[in-house]
Amino acid sequence: MKPKNLKIITIACISICVILVFSFSKDSYQKENSTMVNQIELKVAAYNVEFSDKGNAEEIGEALKPYNFDVVSFSEAPGGDWTKKVGAVLGLNHVIVGKYSTAGHKDKYKTIASRTPLADYEEVLMADTLHTVTRATTIVNGKEIALYSVHFPFGWRDQAHIDETTGKVTAFVDYLKERQTKEVSILMGDFNFVLSTEDYRSPYYEMFVDLGMVATWRDLNIDVTSLGSMVKFKSGQRSTGAVIDHILYNTKKAKALDGQIIEMEKPLSDHKPVWALLQIK
Repeated sequence: MKPKNLKIITIACISICVILVFSFSKDSYQKENSTMVNQIELKVAAYNVEFSDKGNAEEIGEALKPYNFDVVSFSEAPGGDWTKKVGAVLGLNHVIVGKYSTAGHKDKYKTIASRTPLADYEEVLMADTLHTVTRATTIVNGKEIALYSVHFPFGWRDQAHIDETTGKVTAFVDYLKERQTKEVSILMGDFNFVLSTEDYRSPYYEMFVDLGMVATWRDLNIDVTSLGSMVKFKSGQRSTGAVIDHILYNTKKAKALDGQIIEMEKPLSDHKPVWALLQIK
């Protein structure tokens, strides 16, 4: 082969290699960049506001405002435009107020305030209208997310009451079970149960674990046995702690990046707000 022809072939080979390397690098960059763009982070909170008895809508909104939440779920919220007023302070202008007040009491509604529009409102019955879960969906970066505002009953008086509570929680778990293959479910609110520990099995929490769900505290490896989401709780009172306000989700659909209990100098409820930064997979 003549030297001239060999030189031409060499130059051609080098050019092809450069093009292939450039194309591969560009493709890798586009895939990486696309993944980063498609990652969805949602900052959510849950707060039992005790019928706004210790703080009005504007005060509660101002207390939560520095956290820049995307969604806040309220339980024991007054009806009417109370949630709309809180949302206006927070910049969360899309609001759903549940139809049924918890246990038939005055001003114990489950509500949701969101930065993005809410749709598909549903009141999920936990066997009856005395205990329900307020559900709505929202779309963030093209991804539909189902938001659930909860306030569970607390079974403690006698066996009949415990059985009634178990039946109601089971009814909601059965409702969720059918939806876990297709929806991203985020549950927020006053669950009225603590998590399992090494020495205690929380029967209600384990129902959600069986669905593939986890509480943010577990996902973030936060030991809550010395913590409480009730204002009056003092460390050491219970070996399980008293964190009964939670944010739950399916581990295949979401992951907690951060989260905690919000401690207030001047409590605005008998509960403390809890929050989490979630990454939607």
